Amino acid sequence: MTSTAWNRLSLDAAEGSLITAIRECMVRSPRQLNSAFEADAELLDLGAAGLLAMTVDTLNNGAELATVSTPYAKGWLTTTVSVSDLAAVAADPVAVLVSCSLRRDRWTLDDAREFGRGASDAAERYGCHVVGGDTNWAEEESFTSCALGTVPRGSVLSRIGARAGDALYVTGPIGAGNAAGFRALALGGPGAGEPWLPEARVAAGEPLRRYARACIDTSDGLTSAAVSLAELNGLGVEVVLRDEVYAPVVSAIADSTYLPRWCSAAAEWGEFELLYAVDPADAQRCSQALAERGLQPVHVGQLVAGPELLLFDESGERRELRDLLLRMRALDPAGSLLADLRALLAEGA
Repeated sequence: MTSTAWNRLSLDAAEGSLITAIRECMVRSPRQLNSAFEADAELLDLGAAGLLAMTVDTLNNGAELATVSTPYAKGWLTTTVSVSDLAAVAADPVAVLVSCSLRRDRWTLDDAREFGRGASDAAERYGCHVVGGDTNWAEEESFTSCALGTVPRGSVLSRIGARAGDALYVTGPIGAGNAAGFRALALGGPGAGEPWLPEARVAAGEPLRRYARACIDTSDGLTSAAVSLAELNGLGVEVVLRDEVYAPVVSAIADSTYLPRWCSAAAEWGEFELLYAVDPADAQRCSQALAERGLQPVHVGQLVAGPELLLFDESGERRELRDLLLRMRALDPAGSLLADLRALLAEGA
């Protein structure tokens, strides 16, 4: 759920119309602080008990799980996708629930143990625990996690609040998730080395509560996240992607496939960095506070007053994001992805 209106570029029209229809028959909680789609996690005011952040995410078989290849990595990712939404509202994680739909012919007891270990190790990394869930047999594999966290009163951070002129930063180098998905679906396998284990940036909470005006995670890719922040705040955006913003694996894959690095920012497997808007006067202090917590904040552009949604790639070329994102979304991840990308580039996207 990434937009207040389903016809925004940042939200697929078919998905948005379904979400709108579902919500039409729901009664809104009087405790809820955020409006529809205004935050990565739902925020409830519990009175004297403080603020509660809640979120739920599902990973389906196919492209959504293309970035992970082992039961351990699937468990880790299942926990991480929901905790990342807590991180985007600067919540402190408390607990995670996990639901699994598994195929009888694919999963062994050892696989199940590895999945549980991965989910638990990730939760421990984020300072919480997996406290329960549900497991079923199904024809298609999927994993759902629900994460709960707390937010200090008076420190609500959402996707709303950014202003024209705000600088855009991410909490670390981008593109690793898109690289992992591309390597699995377009290059025929996960590649050598350790599996991709992305990390939810819960460590960023205190600095972002102090300095950021708006925040969103990059689980759908950096450019989609930037467009979401711009649209929700009635602004335009200029995304500036220099070579130093990318994770090392992005450069390796780009060089071997002769694809530009910006493809790893425009695809939507994403990663779990946080994209935040900050007053330029506070940007350096925020970066320093994040660096003290082991993060590597990177400047990736700015929000602007006009309606433009622009990407300036590593070569300095200007690209219009509306057309680019729509054309990237039209690519079939299960098809001839590499050839389709090259065709798109040849057409001048």
